Amino acid sequence: MNKYLLPASILVAAVLISGSVLYSTGVKKQTASLIDSNKNEAPEVLLQQKDNDFVLGDKNAPVTVVVYSDPSCPFCGAAAGKNQEVMDYLKQNDPSWIAPVPGIISNYVKSGKAKLIFRYYPGHGTGELSMGYLSCANEQGKFWQLHDEFFANQNSIDNQGVLSALAGTVGLDSAKLDSCLKKGDFTAKIQEDVESGKAVGVKGTPAFFVNGQKFEGAYSFATFQLVIDDLLK
Repeated sequence: MNKYLLPASILVAAVLISGSVLYSTGVKKQTASLIDSNKNEAPEVLLQQKDNDFVLGDKNAPVTVVVYSDPSCPFCGAAAGKNQEVMDYLKQNDPSWIAPVPGIISNYVKSGKAKLIFRYYPGHGTGELSMGYLSCANEQGKFWQLHDEFFANQNSIDNQGVLSALAGTVGLDSAKLDSCLKKGDFTAKIQEDVESGKAVGVKGTPAFFVNGQKFEGAYSFATFQLVIDDLLK
């Protein structure tokens, strides 16, 4: 064995470990600062699950994550793990960045530890048409499937023909969808979401609330992991 190999390996390992520790410490400090700066900012009653909310997960889960989002918002698409261009941009600034929504779903929602509530807020300005489709998809139990398709195709989010085609890919009954869209009952839900967002201080999207703690922006999953793990202790 080369007598220089072991020390070099140890040195590399030490660098990697120290880098990991420094990153973890930095995330913890940033998260603690965010939590401290947003204490009591969001009235908890406004963030409780409502009958008409779009919810993924166990309604009795101990942690509630509310995300105010917009299908036309590129950073919302990145947070959902679907807009690759913006995800690449975020990774350029922070190579360790991981899309938060898929991480929250796979690590906490699927295990019953958290539930995810989606509410609309106009972060980019052209999302209302797609929200009508999503509301109608919810009536057929396909909200989250269509949610993923819309966020993966944000460049065409204001094209009704494309939205209808995407709705077909997730198995929506087209007759029921058309009937729902014509009724337009979802407009009240859209307005309700926007008003509740204003009431809890949303200024941009995506905006996350974890048991009332506010995180506005496409933060990495690591931030939410620290917060949720702390709440579950």
